[in-house]
This record gives sequence, structure tokens and C-alpha cells, in this order.
Amino acid sequence: MPQNFKIIKKHSEFLNIKLKGTVHRSNSLILQKLFDEKLLDSKRLGYTATKKLGNAVRRNRAKRLMREIARKIINQYGKKNFSYVLIAKKQIFDTPIQKLENELRELVEKWKQYLILFLNNWQTYL
Repeated sequence: MPQNFKIIKKHSEFLNIKLKGTVHRSNSLILQKLFDEKLLDSKRLGYTATKKLGNAVRRNRAKRLMREIARKIINQYGKKNFSYVLIAKKQIFDTPIQKLENELRELVEKWKQYLILFLNNWQTYL
């Protein structure tokens, strides 16, 4: 399956997504996402593994796991014009890959729940 997203590498882009985007959490992952119409129907993806996870070997393993599940899930379920940042938590090492894929799929699709909630209660936002 070809990779149809761009990789985020600049610190300023990570900060922009953190400050302006929305955050969703699961047991093993944190997903930050931000809509940007300037992306021209593409997706961007970044990975973060902090020193809280352990030494460089463990952080690299976490990033490899995140790249693998993102390749499958973001390509299939990710929305165009969105930037995504995946942040690993310590539980990523103890969670089977299938469960990680399910967690990421649920995090990516969370926007539907907020849209339905907004549409049902749109009068309260006026």
C-alpha cells in the first residue's frame, strides 16, 4: 500500500498542531489532529516518542510501531486536509499490534462523534 501522506519534521509544525488542534487519547496512543485547507487534499503525519518511554532503542521501536499502524489506518481512514501527530505512551510496548490498529482507528474516527453531537445540539452554540 503506497504512502499517501507527508511526514511532519519541523518543530514549529508540531507546536502548531498541538496549540490549534484537537487531542484524543487511548491507552497506548495520543492523537493530535488539525484541519488545514492549505494542504490541498493531502494528509500530514508526525510521530513523537518522548524520553519517558526509555532509551533510544525503545523510542525507535515505538516509532516503528506507530509508522506501521499509521501506514494502514491513516491511509484508509484518515481525512484529507488533516495533519496528524501520533504520540506514544508506555503501554504501546505491551499492546498487541491488532489492538493498536483498533485504537488508532477509533481515534481517527472520533470527529464523527463530535459532528453528530454538534448537529443534534446546534441551537446551544448560537
